[in-house]
Formats: sequence, C-alpha cells, structure tokens
Amino acid sequence: MEIFTRNKLLLISAIVFQLIFLYGCEPKDDEDLVPSYIHIENIDLNTVYQQGTSSSKITDAWIYIDGTFIGSFELPATVPILTSGKETINIRPGIKLNGISNTRSVYPFFTALNKEVKLVKDSVVNISGTTVNYATNVKFPWLESFENSSLSLDTTSKSTVGISKTSDPALVFPEMGNSYSAIVQLAADTAIFEAVTTEKFDFPGNGNSIFLEMNYKINQEMVVGVFYVSKGLRVQRPLIVLNQTDEWNKVYINLSVPKYDTPSATDFQIFFGAQKNSGNTDAIFLLDNLKLVHL
Repeated sequence: MEIFTRNKLLLISAIVFQLIFLYGCEPKDDEDLVPSYIHIENIDLNTVYQQGTSSSKITDAWIYIDGTFIGSFELPATVPILTSGKETINIRPGIKLNGISNTRSVYPFFTALNKEVKLVKDSVVNISGTTVNYATNVKFPWLESFENSSLSLDTTSKSTVGISKTSDPALVFPEMGNSYSAIVQLAADTAIFEAVTTEKFDFPGNGNSIFLEMNYKINQEMVVGVFYVSKGLRVQRPLIVLNQTDEWNKVYINLSVPKYDTPSATDFQIFFGAQKNSGNTDAIFLLDNLKLVHL
C-alpha cells in the first residue's frame, strides 16, 4: 500500500520551487520550466446495490504520467506538470488512513482513472468524469445500512445501554433514499456502550488489506476495534479512537494489523465502544453505512 505523509509532500514541494527559482535564472532553460496544469475538482464514487452506499471521502489524487509518479495532491487540486502535448494521466483515489491527516494512502479498493489529455504550457486542462468504482475483485462480507428490520450489531454484557434505529430527519444520515441510522444514547455518567457484529468473519491473510468504512456523527470519543480468537483465547483489540464531530463524517479504518501480526487469528468481530464522559451532556452516537471490505 502506498503511503505519503503531508510533511514529505511539503518538503518535496519546497525543493521543486527552489530548483525552479535557481534554474529559472538561466534564460535557455525558461521554456523547459514553464509547466502545463491539470485541475481535478473532486473524485466521487459510484456503487451498485450489492456494494452499499456511494458515500465516500476521497481526499487526494495520486497522479502518474506515463507510469511516472508526479505526486499526491489534496483535492481540489491544480497540478503543475513539466511537459506538454498528448499524455496519459493515471489518477488513483486517495484517503486519510484512519481519518488521520498526516497519513494518506491510495485506497486499494477503488479503480483508477485513466485520462488521455493534451497538455498546453501555461494553461489549465480541467479533468472531467472523475467518478470511480469499486474494483471487480472487492468483497463485502458485511454491509449494514440500518434499513432492514433486524440489526447485525448486538450489545455485549458490558453494555448498559442498547443500540436502536432512528428515523428522525434531523438525525438520519443525509443521503437520498436513506430512512434510518443507528443511534446510541448515554445519559447517566456511569453509562457504557459496547456492541459487536453478530457474525464472525475470517479475515484474509497474506498481507491483504481489510478496511471498515463508516459514516458517523458523535459528540464524544468512541473506540472501534476487533475481537478475535487466537490459540483458543478471545482477544479484544482496540484499533482507533474516533473524535467527536459536529457534522456527519466518513472514515476508512484499517483493520489489517491484527491478522498481519497474528496470522492464526480467526472469528473476527468488529466492536464499537464508549463510556460517557463525566459531567458532559448526554452522549449521542449516530452510525450509518457500515462496510467491511477486502480483496
């Protein structure tokens, strides 16, 4: 998996601008250093019924020209390219791993965009048709949209509150055709929430990526992780703490590490947990469009 930190991008950008400044003093090199530009406003996702919602949060475009890596650019982006004429541009959708701004990656489950463009020096070419799909070999072992009558999540014995569905338009994830979202409310200071998937999954090994996609809106921290069985013991492993958010957010959570460092692990269940912060107002957790994805 390709990973590119924002600090590295800033360092490379600084070096490039310094080179342009230094070599720009030579008149014979000026023409070679006049860039062409491409502009990418956004990248959207298209899905079919068996793949769940088309909700996405593609934050970056990883750009290749004729197989050469140009860089990773936060969207919307106007990208300078030191070439002109007809070129094949490969655009790979990127995300924030675990919602962390400084750790970004190509998302391995989305298709790439291949565009034939004619670049003109000192001019901008707008790239249109920037909608991607899931790759044909992507598996979806678990999809939970909370639109069905039953839930595929259940609380554990540790939990003092339940999980239910809401149809309140002020609370439901705002997407066409979406009628319900999951809601958890923690009123008492001693309230604890913990829920796991009712189904157990066998995660693929051999270094394959496994991700949980989800939309959420929460007013205090929530933990996401996995239960699994290793050497006959049931292990609970927290993986990420989601911070509160005033608006609905989308996150791509990397679940690959437990299977990577414990290859014999089986019977994976995804869990969500929280304990009410003392003295705060009621803790409310809204969840929707949960997807377990791997190749």
